[in-house]
Amino acid sequence: MSFVRLLGILSIALAAAASPLVLHEHRRVAPLGFTSQGPAPDSHTIALRFALASNNLPGLQEKLLDISTPESANFRQWLSQDEVKSFVAPSIDAVSAFNAFASANGLKSSVISPYGEWVSVSLPVSKANQLFGAKFHNFTHTDLPGPIIRTLSVSLPSKLANFVHVVHPTTAFTTRSVHLAQSIRIDVPNRRRDATAPAHCDTNNPNNSITPACLQALYNIPSTPATQQNNALLVTGYENQWAEIDDLQGFMKQFRPDLPSGANQTFLRLAIDGGTNPQFPNSGNAEAQLDIEYSAGVATNVPLQFLSVGDSDFPTALLKTTAFIADSPHPPTVMTTSYGDLESNFGPSLATSICNGYAAAAARGISVLFASGDLTPCRVA
Repeated sequence: MSFVRLLGILSIALAAAASPLVLHEHRRVAPLGFTSQGPAPDSHTIALRFALASNNLPGLQEKLLDISTPESANFRQWLSQDEVKSFVAPSIDAVSAFNAFASANGLKSSVISPYGEWVSVSLPVSKANQLFGAKFHNFTHTDLPGPIIRTLSVSLPSKLANFVHVVHPTTAFTTRSVHLAQSIRIDVPNRRRDATAPAHCDTNNPNNSITPACLQALYNIPSTPATQQNNALLVTGYENQWAEIDDLQGFMKQFRPDLPSGANQTFLRLAIDGGTNPQFPNSGNAEAQLDIEYSAGVATNVPLQFLSVGDSDFPTALLKTTAFIADSPHPPTVMTTSYGDLESNFGPSLATSICNGYAAAAARGISVLFASGDLTPCRVA
């Protein structure tokens, strides 16, 4: 190799490595309950995920709005897997810019999503601090089994700023607790009106329990069997939670005695990220069991699936869920999630990216349901 050519290559590499930093995301303090235990060890290796700029996310969102609007001539003209990929896949410029950055800094990147928009890089904490203007610390929380490594601020080299939308985990602070433990009360005018419970709702039952029959009456959900052959309802379970088929069978016999024996009393077991569903007696988890039982109780004759996701932090688990759906050639027609956390704990870029993942799922005709109102309508979560 000639000296001139070698000098040119070194100049490009040095320019990429020395690119000035642009602030990407910042927190003034860590969310309530998180405490810094000091800087993370320089030699500790962390895996960072980068969301690269997609070809045309605004176009996907516009298309989704069109095909999901009943008044549109294109209503329910859902996109194929490849059509969604054409919108979501990273732009050529984004891939080139990131690969140049990784090469200049001796980093090896791996594509970790079906559409190619997410890549992962493993590197020492010291190098992550240097490259991204970060100060990674160990943070603890009473709801976490151990410390997590996070930073209050993360920057991007100017040559990457327009091509990387998310760096995770950096400024996202979530716990393993899936319950919305914090809330903000907002005083609003009292517009409550008295309502009479339908006859199906026995308000005198023990603990004032809400039964499937009561929900069907309240929300006009038919109790007659669904007839669409392609229906499938996916229930998600996080923190490596799973549901038991034996418990589901007992629930259905008690609360849906109108159904034929065996109807809605089992489900397809799926798992990702080290999730399990071993079906040991009395070993299911309350949240997961509640979700599968009430889904079965109201979705008469709809085939059920339960996806057990391992013990990643909650945002990563959601990202892996959307990747699982994106990779499926025959996705469910409905997916439902009852787990949640405060959106502010995610940070704006990560929250937006996760929502984009579910938008991509919806564009394929999947109805996406998330729980809300657990803390009553006058609380925000």
